[in-house]
Amino acid sequence: MGSLPLAGFFSMLKFFIFIAILIFVAYMTNILGFADFVRQKTINFHYERNDALLLEKLQQQKPQTWAEESKCLNMLLQQPELLENNALLLVGGFCDGSRAYLYRVIPELKKILKEKNCAADIYYREHDELHGIKELFTLYHKQGKKIIIVGHSWGACSVFKQFWQDGSLPVELLISLDPVGLIRPKGEAVQIKKWKNVYIDYSVAPWTINNCIARIGQPFGKRENAAENRVTTYEHQQAYQMFFAYALDEIVEILAHE
Repeated sequence: MGSLPLAGFFSMLKFFIFIAILIFVAYMTNILGFADFVRQKTINFHYERNDALLLEKLQQQKPQTWAEESKCLNMLLQQPELLENNALLLVGGFCDGSRAYLYRVIPELKKILKEKNCAADIYYREHDELHGIKELFTLYHKQGKKIIIVGHSWGACSVFKQFWQDGSLPVELLISLDPVGLIRPKGEAVQIKKWKNVYIDYSVAPWTINNCIARIGQPFGKRENAAENRVTTYEHQQAYQMFFAYALDEIVEILAHE
């Protein structure tokens, strides 16, 4: 601290704590759009977040900003006849924007669906950003299409916050890949036809860095209100492996019956 008096040091500490609390409150309450502004700066628009074939039909390039993405989504809302397939949403966890743990399944997934003559409009979102999805998926439902959702880690928690209590939007299949977070789905959600929960047993799981981060984030573990629970020996960050081991077959089965 040098020559700085102890009282001055604590005054500065209180000031920085106060500023940190203000920033936290502003973010959590989205005052003046502050949280939206932060998310816009951190969302990875290099990712293919919206179905590429639909964008081609709209004669639009891959969005690079929220404004461009909102424009594309609004165009889709105005042209429901373009929504000919079922909708598949992938929601990544806390580090997915930089690590692509769940996002990286998309190229292989597209290849497999094509080989099996299955079609789906594939969307990807990060855990804290489900921009425009509920409104768009409501239109899919009105068109008689099915909705499939896969969430990993915090992304799964975000899915439950958005879709569990909303009885207006039926979901054919919801798969959570080792979900973590403080928001736990309670009771039953009659609009969700099936919830398959894939989880790690952290009482015996190795103490790797990623597993330790998941432990801090509060893993869901086995959930009695899930239609199916599957324990896995994969580590928390291995969303790619979990997807192809526990999610792919059920997704293909649903799409193949169209």
